[in-house]
Amino acid sequence: MKSNQQIVISHSGKQHSYHVAKSLHELGYLNQFYTSSYIKNRALQKYFLNKGNQFWTRRFVDGLYGNKINTNWQFEIPEYLGRCLGYDSKKIENLVYNRDEVFDKHIAKILSKSRPEVFWGFQGSCLESLKAVKQYSGRTICELATAHVTYAKHILNEEKLLHPDWADSISNVDFPLHYEKRLIEEPMEADTIISASAFTKFSLTESGISGNKIQILPLGADVEHITYIEKKRDKSLPLKLLYAGTVTQRKGIAYLLEAMKSFHKSEIELHIIGNVFGSGATFKEYAHVYTYHGSMSQQELFKRYHEFDALVLPTIFEGFALVLVEAMAAGLPIITTPHSIGPELVIENVNGYIVPIRNSKAIVSAIETLFQKSEEDYQLMSIQARLTALNYSWENYKVRQNNFLALL
Repeated sequence: MKSNQQIVISHSGKQHSYHVAKSLHELGYLNQFYTSSYIKNRALQKYFLNKGNQFWTRRFVDGLYGNKINTNWQFEIPEYLGRCLGYDSKKIENLVYNRDEVFDKHIAKILSKSRPEVFWGFQGSCLESLKAVKQYSGRTICELATAHVTYAKHILNEEKLLHPDWADSISNVDFPLHYEKRLIEEPMEADTIISASAFTKFSLTESGISGNKIQILPLGADVEHITYIEKKRDKSLPLKLLYAGTVTQRKGIAYLLEAMKSFHKSEIELHIIGNVFGSGATFKEYAHVYTYHGSMSQQELFKRYHEFDALVLPTIFEGFALVLVEAMAAGLPIITTPHSIGPELVIENVNGYIVPIRNSKAIVSAIETLFQKSEEDYQLMSIQARLTALNYSWENYKVRQNNFLALL
């Protein structure tokens, strides 16, 4: 791609698109960033940063402001009101799907007139925009934040059959048909697809997408904001494991809880941080094997990672699993599955462990291996985890993004 070409980026929500836009801006490629909600006034950004307001500081990234950001707050109002009124998770999901669609139609009309050279859209909110840009032969990019919907439905519906008692904890599988059609068509419509991990690419090719149009561009993480204290594990104390994220069978929680039955709390503790999706009835049946801390803000979690000795995420289906990088940034070795960014992060028995999906025995084995480490060997694993995470800073993402653009 020529260095003087300009890119329009569009996303109806937040995710990591703020950082993608900032990186494009710093590289000199950003023409315009269309989003639903963003505080683009520099003075307001400084005000909220000084106040430490965690709601508003999530609506911008420091260093990206000004007229290149086009905000459309109106599309998030129904969702915001629904949350205030206590709508259940299913109703909120439907409002999010609707937001994606109406935002996309709005942006598509703008693009038909402005005719950017290159358009970069995000999964779920870019189908009409991709079509609009292709009408005049512009270059189109679609980024997937998670793996492909067809593969998701296949594997997560399998999980519902395997564990019907956990079925109500699995989200992002039963989409409205019109929205599912959108998710299927978007990567097919784009000239280039960005996947966050090798697993995401695998899910795309398994769903019939040509591998020739897929480029892997891993996400970045706010590693500099994560508290890191050189870890020295006291063998006289229990090994403290952390599961952080939504409590759902999509992330393999049942296999972890079954694995914990093999240990006594005097030796191994499991601590869980995150919202419980669904009724939580089956989760409560395992209350004797874990300590539940509820949910907490990302900023608070960043400060508390170092209180634990390792992160365990036996996920069934992820596109990336940012929590893996975050935990490693705090010095935590990780135990995870190939259905995440895990294989790209883990050097076996050096900074973590990869276990097969749906395998409680393998989780037990990995935990036992970690537990038996000497204090010195554990400290080395912790240091290696931190060094690995530093490769995934947003600054290093910018380097990878620049290399990606050079190949277009």
